[in-house]
Amino acid sequence: MSTELNIGFDYSHENRLVIEDPGFNDFIEFLFNSDFKLGKIQAGLTIKKLSKYNLFIIGVPTSNSFFSEQEIKDVVEYVRAGGSLLLINDKGGDKANHNNLSELSQFFGIKFNPDILHDDKNYSKKPSRPVITSFKKHFITRDVNRIIHSGGCTLTVANLKEIPELEIKPLAFSSDEHAWHEIHDGTNWVKKPVKNAPILAAGHFGSGKIVAIGNLSIFSNLNDEYGIRAADNFKLISNIVSWLLNKAYSESSKKIQPIYCAFPIKQELYYWMRDKIEEGKWKSIDDIINFALKVIKIRMTKQDDVKEDDDLS
Repeated sequence: MSTELNIGFDYSHENRLVIEDPGFNDFIEFLFNSDFKLGKIQAGLTIKKLSKYNLFIIGVPTSNSFFSEQEIKDVVEYVRAGGSLLLINDKGGDKANHNNLSELSQFFGIKFNPDILHDDKNYSKKPSRPVITSFKKHFITRDVNRIIHSGGCTLTVANLKEIPELEIKPLAFSSDEHAWHEIHDGTNWVKKPVKNAPILAAGHFGSGKIVAIGNLSIFSNLNDEYGIRAADNFKLISNIVSWLLNKAYSESSKKIQPIYCAFPIKQELYYWMRDKIEEGKWKSIDDIINFALKVIKIRMTKQDDVKEDDDLS
């Protein structure tokens, strides 16, 4: 597994989430500004190609460009060996997007339902843009109070007991009173009420991590009412990326493994850091931040030591 901060995108299955699409500029810029190296896998997924990436993103395959059995085996093995995987589907799940993403996600206890979530009370502008306010406590949902799940599908999540290396759980849910969905019953799209339907799940498989979400527009910058800038959508996304990249398999590794965080920096300070990096005075933003934190830690430790001496005198 590579030790570099590499994030890969699936380009092998007519994916809707791609680096060059201007509709995702804010998301891609966030990754670039976080100093992650971005790449793509074309012409099929293999364990050799996947192993180059710390995080691999599969963003809504389309056009009947299905995963082969071997590709699914290789992606599962990639996660088992320590890779991180972000699976994104959209409204209507596999059925509407003409993919077989659930054939892959089922190995992690997740299915993308063939539906479109609505809410008659809690929504942004229209019922097909439900406002999600029900979350389980988790690193991913930290400081997240409301997100917009616009035109998205729900998930079925099962923590499969027959797979001891799997631990998966839903993290965000529809409302329990006013939500409903259009779901494909095999023949037609029908309207049915739904309560506390999962729309986001995360977990561990072997040495790796998985996150699945049934919504693409949350990554988009095309509309401030439901995209990446709406509600706490960006916070959720930054938490997802940080969690998927944060890994420590032992107490000793916790001392040397970095923790990836996403947080706001004042523009003046951000561009000052960029200038210093371009001048060659610093290697990267994280070097500057870690040095500053070390200085603060040393000074505060000295202050605490002086205070203890004063207390003893």
